[in-house]
Amino acid sequence: MFNRVAQICFFCTLLFAGYTIGFAQDQESRKKLEHNIQLGTGVHFETGSNAKSFHNAGAAFQLFYGLDLSLSDKWSLMPGIGFRGCFATPAFFLKGGDFDGMAYADVSLSLRYHKPASNVFFGMAPAVSYLLVPDTYSVNSDPTSPLDGQETFNRIDFGIRPSVTFRAGRHFQWGVEAHIGVLNAMKQYPEYKRTGTISVNHVMLFCGWHF
Repeated sequence: MFNRVAQICFFCTLLFAGYTIGFAQDQESRKKLEHNIQLGTGVHFETGSNAKSFHNAGAAFQLFYGLDLSLSDKWSLMPGIGFRGCFATPAFFLKGGDFDGMAYADVSLSLRYHKPASNVFFGMAPAVSYLLVPDTYSVNSDPTSPLDGQETFNRIDFGIRPSVTFRAGRHFQWGVEAHIGVLNAMKQYPEYKRTGTISVNHVMLFCGWHF
């Protein structure tokens, strides 16, 4: 039931973002449009009852495209799509350590506030993510374990993304973004006594261009 609702939310968000981009293109003659391309990297970490401790946090990177539609002198709306890779290394350097790595496709819709007389933008966006490349359990102590090779995280995730963007020069911009996981991303295996909660999060610095 949860997976079906999550999938519906993902595709509704995707359709709404597509509609917003189409609407924005129709309004191009009357409203200002800006393309945004961003590259980011930062820290990937987990929270929840089964989360790994923060000192075992890993790395995250992201490639993002957004189309910013100006609503007024202060407000704009930016639907966007991105590709995000997450890598956590709990006990990776120890014998038998498991390596967490996965990749997401993200769809977001950011409401942005432009501080008057400045080049600073504050954003807040819901983001729906689809797991393209899943992480799997690696039970090195017992390769015959039925949990070995099973996916660790749910295919659909949802989070909130606050951000601050600074612009410099004609086209360059940089900033900081956080992704706060709202749902329990951990896939449940009660038959293997593997249950609990994990939220996937990141804090990232990015740079890019707007034109």
